[in-house]
Amino acid sequence: MATTSPSLWQRFKIAKPNVTVSKDPDALRIGILGAANIAPNALINPAKSMKSINVVSVAARDHSKAKAFATTHGIPSTHASYDALISDPSIDCIYNPLPNGLHYEWTKKALEAGKHVLLEKPAASNAAQTREMFELAKAKNLVLLEAFHYRFHPASIFFKDLIQKHLAEGHQLQKVESIMSFGSLFPKDDIRFNFKLAGGVIMDCGGYNVNSIRYFSGLEVEKVEKAVPKIISEEIDGRMEATLQLVGDVPAKLTASLTNSWFSLQTWKEMVPRFIVETDAKIFTFGVFLLPGAYHYFTVKDKVTGKTENLPKVYNEGYSTYRYQLEAFVKAVRNGSGDEKSIPGWVTGEDSVANMTVIDSIYKAAGMKVRE
Repeated sequence: MATTSPSLWQRFKIAKPNVTVSKDPDALRIGILGAANIAPNALINPAKSMKSINVVSVAARDHSKAKAFATTHGIPSTHASYDALISDPSIDCIYNPLPNGLHYEWTKKALEAGKHVLLEKPAASNAAQTREMFELAKAKNLVLLEAFHYRFHPASIFFKDLIQKHLAEGHQLQKVESIMSFGSLFPKDDIRFNFKLAGGVIMDCGGYNVNSIRYFSGLEVEKVEKAVPKIISEEIDGRMEATLQLVGDVPAKLTASLTNSWFSLQTWKEMVPRFIVETDAKIFTFGVFLLPGAYHYFTVKDKVTGKTENLPKVYNEGYSTYRYQLEAFVKAVRNGSGDEKSIPGWVTGEDSVANMTVIDSIYKAAGMKVRE
């Protein structure tokens, strides 16, 4: 496994290719629901460097917006509505980056039309909706992937293996912590803060907090001990701190925010997303775990000697998290539904349901409504 280079500049260029490679004759044809800001990084740019998948169309509620988006990003066609895109027999897969509250409706429609779906997180508004979607995908033998892209990067896979090997040696897991807390970047009327669209910080970056706790520890959440929200409007959390109890009475803490004041020292202390694992012997830290393809670091502190070791970084080919995720999605579609668990980092349907169940429980513990 490569542990050095490409450089930061090279990784940036790799993530945003200027040209599109020639596509295989049987390349998967994928369409985008909505002219979403995340689509270029999450799908369009990664697909440019892959022969096995081709972004062929985009649909938006405003057809003129879809046409402008297609022109900007070199997408060859548009559809006048989401329904038209989904019903197009030439489309193999759908990418759904719509607002949270629309995930359930349009993912179900895509699955019912026989399309594989790459679905932005969170999977749906709540666990019940998530379970229903994945049951439908299983019944129709289709691939449905909730896009926790960070899991597919070799740095994340390395860190998970590092922790699990350490625990397998007999060390005791004492606590874990996931921090993803940012200064205020979005206006109060942003869709992220709209209850009708299943908004709230735990439905945004907080979903990564929950997922990373479960993924890196390898343990499920038994109970939400405490959840303290910062309410910014009715039923909307702009910040959330929660204490969880994992299987085996292991405590876990998460901090998620999209509304920290830029004039607060707390903001600068929390700004770097990081995951911390403490055992009886060592403290492991994975810095910038959300986007390790851009940059990341690993440290291991020995609790006996007090010495901290900086481990080599893991970039491999220098691809973005989204590129590794798209490779996994294509592989799953090609191999057939049911074989996805063999793909490193894969987010199973059971995993997505479990994640949404924890999110629902956090809202309940905070005295807030589960998203509808």
